[in-house]
Amino acid sequence: MLKEFARWAMALGPWGIFLVSLGDSALIPMPQGVDALLIAQSVAAPSSAYLAAALAVLGSLLGSLILYWLSRRGGQIMLERKASKSGIVRMRRQVEEYGALVLFFPTAIPLPLPMKLFVIAAGVFQMRLLPFCAVLVVARSIRYFGEAYVAVRYGEQATAFLKQNALLGLGIAAILVALLFVVHRWSAGRVNRAE
Repeated sequence: MLKEFARWAMALGPWGIFLVSLGDSALIPMPQGVDALLIAQSVAAPSSAYLAAALAVLGSLLGSLILYWLSRRGGQIMLERKASKSGIVRMRRQVEEYGALVLFFPTAIPLPLPMKLFVIAAGVFQMRLLPFCAVLVVARSIRYFGEAYVAVRYGEQATAFLKQNALLGLGIAAILVALLFVVHRWSAGRVNRAE
């Protein structure tokens, strides 16, 4: 069934990737399904690779917003089903201390990280909407446009290239997270001094 769905999505081109990304981010987890489809679409039709990446980002944002709003209404129950009490306390602390930055790593890295759990926590703990959207768009753009670029550049060898350079990607993401953390701390310090 999953193969049939993938063929159907590929037949729709970039809009199929949008729909898969929307569904994956909203409710139906498809671990690395968007990544695989985006790479396949970019290899098959390089001229539409960046449109496909943009639609993947848009689908992910809209799907995450759906999950965010559902979580604001009744997400505590969803969170309690997916995380232990100590995990929930830890997530609350992270959201309160780092804000939307807690979303960056699980959103930017194409590894099976529990992104939905952080989106649910963002809704439950009333994360501000603008930073939520900004971090999600930046992280997903790095991920999806990076994959599209690699697919266009390396063609059929794109998947092998991404696997061989996974540690480099993790290192770059860790540096970006650290940089965002420093900027967050610096701007928070300036706001506190201004008060």
